[in-house]
Parts: sequence; C-alpha cells; structure tokens
Amino acid sequence: MTGVTLGIETSGFEGSIALRRDGAFVDACILDRRRHAQTLVSQVQTLIGKYHLTTKDVDLVAVSQGPGSFTGLRVGVVFAKTFAFATGCRLAAVDTLQAVAMAAPDGIDHVSAVSDAQREQLFVGNYTRSSSGHWEPSAAVHVLGIESWCERVARQTGAGFAASGPGLSRIAEQLPKTIQILPQDTWNPHASRIAAIGEELAERNKFADAALLEPFYLRRSSAEEKRDARKAGA
Repeated sequence: MTGVTLGIETSGFEGSIALRRDGAFVDACILDRRRHAQTLVSQVQTLIGKYHLTTKDVDLVAVSQGPGSFTGLRVGVVFAKTFAFATGCRLAAVDTLQAVAMAAPDGIDHVSAVSDAQREQLFVGNYTRSSSGHWEPSAAVHVLGIESWCERVARQTGAGFAASGPGLSRIAEQLPKTIQILPQDTWNPHASRIAAIGEELAERNKFADAALLEPFYLRRSSAEEKRDARKAGA
C-alpha cells in the first residue's frame, strides 16, 4: 500500500506522531508530555500541514493499541477511530511492543520487549525476525513478575537475543551482564515504527474496524480492581 500514513503512539509517558509517504519516512514529532489529549489534534494538524497536506490526504492511520498506559492508550485509540470515521481513511491497530522489537539492529533476531505494568510486573512481548525481515510474535503478550522475567532472560544465551522496551528503565541494572540490552534511545515504541508496521498490516489487508477497536489493556486498571474488591467485601 502506498500513500500517506499517519502514525500515533500514546502508550507511555512520552508520545509521538509520525508521517510516512509512499512507504518512506517523512517526519515526526514528540507529543507534549502528560498532555496527549490536549495537544494531539493540534500537533497532527501542524505536522500534516507542514507538508501541504490535509487530513483527507491521509490514506491510513496506524495507532499503538497496547499494552501500556490506560489513559494514554484510550486517548490515542479514540483519536485514531475518530480520524478514520471523519476522513474515511483505513485504520490499523499495532502491537505496541512489536514496535519496540522493530528497532533491533541487524544481527538481533529475537527480542523480549517489556513495558511497566506496575505492581512489580511487566508487560512482556517476545518477537522473532522472519525470513522476510518482519518482526512476528513468538508468544502472546502477557504479564510477568519482574523477578520471573529476569530469570527467564538470563537463560537466553544466544548472540541473536536482546532485551528492550521502556520497562527496562526500572530494572536494567538487575539484569545479568550476559544479557544484551538494546540502546536506550530505541526502547520507546516511536510512532514512525507504528506507522511502518501499520503499512505492513495494510499490505496483508489486516485493517481494524473503527466501530469495534478498543485499546489492548491486557488487564483491568488498579482503580477497577479496587472497586471490585470493595464490592466483593461489601
């Protein structure tokens, strides 16, 4: 699929948006921290307008679906759905941790990507580079305790394996020195990679339904769990 692709990434503390055209990266910008909801619309308009485009010129909007921040994911997904409805463009929902794995350099064929799930846990996605160069999940994204994940990656001794992801900011020092960690500037799932994966999905006709798409939370928020606990104890 060629044309104009808009990438949206709001799964974490630092969000981003990106623009691709005819399969090539054009430009990107970082969203104002902690103000995704307030700035997303205006920054998308600014980025598109910078290249003399309008929203109607966008053929595909690719959004980071999760896992990640409950609030951040909701902001990004709602924006992407609304954008798709308003412009008639196609919509692609992208595995957030797959976009982390995609930053791995040549020579790395297996990545365990993690983000902070709080409560001493991590969201974990394991990915393998296919013969075509695309990154594919080797297992479903899941939640794992930090200690358990560290024990598992310690057993990965192959030269082609690496760990990555924003979740490492808390635990990198706990990992054995034998584990290869990708550079910190590649840990975040930047919107440029969200857009690129979105185009891969579009080539395979794997589009999301704007009416049905929901963020991939993987589990309920702590507020919801506390509410249910109070109901159970009532």
